[in-house]
Amino acid sequence: MLQGDNKRVRIAIADEQPIVLIGLRSILAGIENIEVAQCCSSGDSLLKMLMKNNQPLDILLTDFSFTQGSNDDSFRLVRRIIDSGKVKNIFIFTDVRCAWTLQRLLQLGVTCLLSKRDDIAEQITCAISAVKRNKIWLSPYIQMLIAQAEVDSVNSSVMAELTERELQVVRLYVEGLRLKEIAEKLCRSVATVAVHKHNAMQKLNITNNIQLVTYVKSLDM
Repeated sequence: MLQGDNKRVRIAIADEQPIVLIGLRSILAGIENIEVAQCCSSGDSLLKMLMKNNQPLDILLTDFSFTQGSNDDSFRLVRRIIDSGKVKNIFIFTDVRCAWTLQRLLQLGVTCLLSKRDDIAEQITCAISAVKRNKIWLSPYIQMLIAQAEVDSVNSSVMAELTERELQVVRLYVEGLRLKEIAEKLCRSVATVAVHKHNAMQKLNITNNIQLVTYVKSLDM
């Protein structure tokens, strides 16, 4: 956690969209005692930057999903960042609306969840203030999503039975990718991807592809 109101806070930013990086850098420039140490546009470059850093970052402000590079498994990327010991606080800045995913990020040890649908300038300031008081910060839209999920706890518990790779394959399949395309994206064989999809469907008690797509979309993943 951060200590002291007057201490300079070192932040790194990571997002695939150049316009987002520019916007975040501009916002942070207007906050007192903030130093933007680095900007990254992929999971790979983010990890390389952290490994080169001798001084731990106070905050990493990063998107959750990166489509480019080998770090396609977003949860694994977050775990690797935490395990590196190079970041004191992780702020996830995301458009993810799946409450199960958001709750899992909190379980991993993420300090702050910020929705791209909220006023990011205001929320970053509030989040930094919160971590100085050893508090977790959720932006308003994130709070709403998690509160709504309480009504659908049965579905959430079923989805929790899926492994991270099964969940990832299902999400990509529902987005419209074919098994071959998923295999190429994840650097796995088509047979391995098919097994992950089959296992996920068995755990969800789903027997055909239409049911799978309908079910997952109903969870707003």
